[in-house]
Amino acid sequence: MNWKAILKIQGILLIILSVSMCLPLAFSIYYASGDTADIALSIGLTLAVGLSFTLIFHSDKPLRTREGFVIVSLGWISAALFGALPFFFHGLFDGNFIDCVFETMSGFTTTGATVLTNIELVPKGLLFWRSLTHWLGGMGIILLAIIILPVLGLSTTQLFRAEVPGPTKEKISPKIKNTAMILWLIYLGLTILETTLLMFGGMDLYTALCHTFGTLATGGFSTLNASIAGFNSLYIEMVILVFMFLAGTNFVLHFYLIQGRLGDFIRNREWRFYVGIILVSTIFVAVSIYLSGAGYNFWTSLRYASFQVVSITTTTGFVTANFELWPAFTKILLVMLMFAGGCAGSTGGGMKQIRIMIGAKFVIEEIKKLTYPNAVFSLKIGKEKIEEHVLKNVIAFIILFIMMFAFINLFLTFRGYDIVTSFAASIATLSNIGPGLARIGAIENYAFFDNISKVVLTFSMLLGRLELYSVLILLHYLFNPKKTH
Repeated sequence: MNWKAILKIQGILLIILSVSMCLPLAFSIYYASGDTADIALSIGLTLAVGLSFTLIFHSDKPLRTREGFVIVSLGWISAALFGALPFFFHGLFDGNFIDCVFETMSGFTTTGATVLTNIELVPKGLLFWRSLTHWLGGMGIILLAIIILPVLGLSTTQLFRAEVPGPTKEKISPKIKNTAMILWLIYLGLTILETTLLMFGGMDLYTALCHTFGTLATGGFSTLNASIAGFNSLYIEMVILVFMFLAGTNFVLHFYLIQGRLGDFIRNREWRFYVGIILVSTIFVAVSIYLSGAGYNFWTSLRYASFQVVSITTTTGFVTANFELWPAFTKILLVMLMFAGGCAGSTGGGMKQIRIMIGAKFVIEEIKKLTYPNAVFSLKIGKEKIEEHVLKNVIAFIILFIMMFAFINLFLTFRGYDIVTSFAASIATLSNIGPGLARIGAIENYAFFDNISKVVLTFSMLLGRLELYSVLILLHYLFNPKKTH
């Protein structure tokens, strides 16, 4: 394992992280929110460690696949540890560093789970940093570093493979650096557009940026305790709904749209499946709410249903209504959507729509083979044949995802939490959603969990964000270094 290269890149990531903290520092100074010294100290310490790593460690060896996975996993862990410093120095969680790391990991992994009981009392600088971790984690600090690393003579192919979610990695450009740059420019463009539209809806720049970060990263951190419901604005809900939907779409398709390739956008099978799931689920949820006797007319039911379905499917986690009060059918349907998540290549979490499609196709083909044993079938999504190695990867991922979900669920029930809360917390963290059911419902938080459970849930968020393999490869190497070649 090339630890010199790994640690050097960790140093570069920490430098990027320290520079990122300057933006919340500026808001802290502007609002005189009382957290300026805490953020400044965090910047200095993070920058010092980052510079030390980049100056001390050097390596000319090319990165191998396993090293790419290790760099990405350690990069997210480092970001969470150092990103937690502003909260820790300020004493936001009464000196509980585990809570600080939980909140920061939730931000970077775009989960949106929180241990804050009153968000509106948090100083402006820290609250902005909390939302900014979403935006940085959404497209990925590693993906940003990919733009910079070639300048330093370091390979980035393995990092791209380890960082970009989904069973396939579509490259817009033959050069990984150019692909990363284009994706970040699209991300930035959408950020500017949504921020502008939210400001037209009455938000100030600070509030608009915080909610744009939570939307495009499909994270869900808000500046209000009541989340989006606190604005009570149909216009704001619709703007956020549209951009959540766009964030849950493969960003390569956005590039096609910019190029005028509308046909390629619409014909994409995963995107059409994604749209179908959202439309059908919205209708079911709306009808269920309307018939439940909750007092909503059909259009109000449709308004709440459409927002919540898109929010859960894209794993954003914003809320406009307390869905914990909705019928059992509706809640079960929303939980099922938590497993699927957004499209591959989006900022959304979950198993990804393409994996659900391939898994379903595989089951159908197996049934056909049992029915017609002499026939020859080829697994396809549209006209594209699914290669055997991709199919194996998808099936293995689905099995591993279910196993990790079951393990976390069992652990939480062993710690004494009720079945519904444990079930919901397991899938809400592993799919990077945030809100769930029961004690972590739409208007609840994760503060009641004990520290050991919070550590496990923090690990669950990391597993989900990096799609299991990166973290598990790191653990395999740490516990079996001599067996790894």
